[in-house]
This record gives sequence, C-alpha cells and structure tokens, in this order.
Amino acid sequence: MSAATNHTRGLGHLAFLQGLVPGLLHYRLGQKRLAALALGSCSLLFLLGWLCVRERLFYWALLTPDSPPGGRGTTLLQTLARCGLPLTLPELLNLPANALGAVLAFDSSPTGERLWRMPRDLEHLAGWLTAASGMLAAFWSAAGHWELRRRRDGGHTPPVAVAHPGLCAGLSWLAPGLGHWRAGQRDKGLVMGLAVVVVFAMGLLFAHGHAVDRANASVWWIGQNLFGGGSLFAALVTGPWRMEAAPPHLDLGIGLCTVAGLMNLVVMVDAYTVAERSAFPLPKSAEVAA
Repeated sequence: MSAATNHTRGLGHLAFLQGLVPGLLHYRLGQKRLAALALGSCSLLFLLGWLCVRERLFYWALLTPDSPPGGRGTTLLQTLARCGLPLTLPELLNLPANALGAVLAFDSSPTGERLWRMPRDLEHLAGWLTAASGMLAAFWSAAGHWELRRRRDGGHTPPVAVAHPGLCAGLSWLAPGLGHWRAGQRDKGLVMGLAVVVVFAMGLLFAHGHAVDRANASVWWIGQNLFGGGSLFAALVTGPWRMEAAPPHLDLGIGLCTVAGLMNLVVMVDAYTVAERSAFPLPKSAEVAA
C-alpha cells in the first residue's frame, strides 16, 4: 500500500464506537492518566447539569419515549430511549453519562411526563453544561483518533508542531478562531472568528436576546451550540430574560444564530486540519491526488 493511501485511510468503525466512551481510546493507547481525566471531566460536567435538569433531558431529545410500550407509534428509537439512550444531542456523544442519567431520570408515569415538560431554574446554564460534556467527549475522541493515526502513519516520532488538533478544535468551539491562533494562523483565525461572532450577535439582536432557547427551539439549539462560547453567553446573559411578547424577527434571529453555529463547525474542522497538517504534512503524492 502506498504512503498516500495509508495516510488517508480511516481507522475503522471500532475506533469510532470507542470514541463514544470518553477515555477509552486513550486507555487503548496506554495513556491511563489521560483516560481517567477524559472520563472524569466529561462525567463531572454532565453531573453538574443533570443535578438541575434530570427528567428535562427527555424534553430536549429529538424523540421522546412518551408512547406506551408496544403501543401504536412505538419505534425502535423510542425503545432505545426507554433503555437509557434518548437521542439528546450533543449529550449522546458522552454515551455512558447520557445513558446513566436517562435511566436514573426515566419515569413513564403521567407525573414523570409532566416533569419532562416542566421548566427548571437555571436550566439554560444546566442544559449548556450537559451539552458541553458531549462536546468535550467529542474533542477527547478527536484527540484519541489523532494519536492513533499519528502512531500508525508516523510511528512514535514526536509531531513537528506544538498545537494539538483536538485542542485546536475545542478552543474553536469556545472562541471561533482561537484554534487557528493556537495552530499559528492568526490572521485566518481572526477573520473566521469575527464572521461567526458577528452573525451570532446579529441573531441575538434581531431576536432581542431570545434566539438561543433550548426549551422552545431545541432542534435549532443543537446547531447554535456548535458555537459554545456564544451559547454559554446566551445561557448566562440573555437566556434568563423573560419574553413578554415574541419579537417581530424572532425566527430570523434563531436562524442566524443557528447559521453561526454551523459556520463554527467549519471553523472547528479547519482548525483541526490545520494543526494536523502542520504536525505531519501530506506527502506530495497525496497533495496532488487531493
């Protein structure tokens, strides 16, 4: 197999599935301290948020398990939700904590279903914390995948660059462009970061601060949360504001904040790629093929 083909070859489905358990990839690599840190940090973030929201997790899921077992409308996904696997994103990326929290909070009685729909104090911040645990799990997984690929393609030779791709992606989630700054492309990071922040700020402005609301626009919120720093700002500052009447441009604001989050997804991926290529540049044959 040529060097170019080996460089672009994936790591397989097993590595992907192992990435859903924080720290498992690092444990596989023999990095036991990092494995414990990954599992502990993701679990702690989830626990801090879950202590507030509990049953509210099901209300934020893409599919709630509110159909009776075996009844009309029951699907495989609803059955999985009953077993502790609700499609709650991005918490699902932190699979063990999400499953355990769902099992502990699940209550199929009418009282339990009412609790799913009941707003909670500080739920804006708590929902951000549980979601942050999923995003952090994704970044730990990205770090593990990069280390696996580094050992496969470059042996145990230390990378050329200091910037770690997983870290750069995580920094970009919190502050768009910060990952590029860490990877050495400051001008590019500044331009991309300003673009994301401006679009997100316009969304908040049009919606009078009510664009980022997980309870009332949970599907849109998944995209908005891809800009972690912006969704945290909304959770701390604009989220608790009471909405006396719907702003005339609320839908536009929600859409703009979601677009900003999707833009930041591109920024995160690019920051990861920049750091990866600075550590192990593609062979010339691979660059020509790309």
